[in-house]
Amino acid sequence: MNDRLNITVIGGGIIGVQIARALQRQAHQVTLIDKQAPGRGTSFGNAGFIACDEIFPLAHGRILKSIPGLVANPLGPLAVNWQQIPRLLPWFYQFVRACSGDRVEQNIAALASLQKAAAGDWRDTLKREGISALMRENGAYKIFETKKGFDETAAERTQQTHHDIAWESKSAAALNDEIPELKHAVHGGIYYPAGMHTINPFDLTQALFEKFTADGGRFLQTEIKALIVKDNAVVGMNSTDNRLASEKVVIASGYQSGVLLKPLGFHVPLAAERGYHIELSHHEVAINTPIGFHERGFYVTPMTTGLRLAGTSEFTAADTDPEPRWRRAEILHQHFDELFPEVGQCETHRWMGRRPTLPDFLPVIGQAPAVNGLYLAFGHQHLGLTLSAVTAKLMCDLIGGGSSPVELSPFSLARFQ
Repeated sequence: MNDRLNITVIGGGIIGVQIARALQRQAHQVTLIDKQAPGRGTSFGNAGFIACDEIFPLAHGRILKSIPGLVANPLGPLAVNWQQIPRLLPWFYQFVRACSGDRVEQNIAALASLQKAAAGDWRDTLKREGISALMRENGAYKIFETKKGFDETAAERTQQTHHDIAWESKSAAALNDEIPELKHAVHGGIYYPAGMHTINPFDLTQALFEKFTADGGRFLQTEIKALIVKDNAVVGMNSTDNRLASEKVVIASGYQSGVLLKPLGFHVPLAAERGYHIELSHHEVAINTPIGFHERGFYVTPMTTGLRLAGTSEFTAADTDPEPRWRRAEILHQHFDELFPEVGQCETHRWMGRRPTLPDFLPVIGQAPAVNGLYLAFGHQHLGLTLSAVTAKLMCDLIGGGSSPVELSPFSLARFQ
């Protein structure tokens, strides 16, 4: 392992905070930078589900064929901001390419390689940091309202078994017994016994951040305007306030990561895949685990703040910021009332965030091509919370000079250059 290094991590979401804390625990001097308070971005509003069963990048043939129907359905899980289409065309072109041929199977194998370590690395983190009370290991459900939806995903369950993901088939009658509040007719479901969820994503990020600062980690709330590169090596940063020096820099800025990399000549085809959530106060329920609904594309997760309804995908360009379309959030409420009548009470909170999504739905994890001292960890789309612990561990291996337990070439930014 290298000697103690001065390292800057740009990005205060769950990915950046996990990386900063993990590097600090390896005795490096770490500065974390974000223009807003840690955990206040996309990490604040996720579904809270450690989704290790999700080994299927959304770039695959079945999804490609279903897109027209999904977009045409006003209550569906997918929407496109049509004013953004000219900006998004290059992204969609690369998405279509990623949906074809051998690339699909290669990308599934790559994502599965991360997911195999994700739950174990999370458990290690929780135990090491003493924050296990913020996580529940009660499994998770995926429910199918139609036989068609269940049958269409049979091959995916076969692949999950191949990658050692345990699942149990549930009949409609079994679901009625186990989730008595579910009153809508369903075909059946799948139970994932290894599923985990946090009872409060923001509190989880904050707990890790507080450990980081308590042990001497430095946090700067400022905006990095540019990276300073000389002789093919990163030598510093220009921030809103001043110039900062660092031996190593990690970019974990989510959907805005491309802004910092573009002046260096890198092509970073990130889209801002906007997701919404609504939180509801509720009557007493037996729900103690995340419940996903396949056809509707959203999750219900019990949290300390109420029942969180999270989901939907709305694609916009990463360099624009249209106003939220709150109808996308209200759709979640409508779905919930149909599925769980008389359970929800009043809406207590609504939120919109921007998932950093690349055309092949794989993250970028690794060293920046041809720039010494610059490391990248972004583009985790729906899986930022799930993959944050394993990403932090991999980044420590890279920076510390150790061997990686995961083949990182599928996650290199070089695949887009």
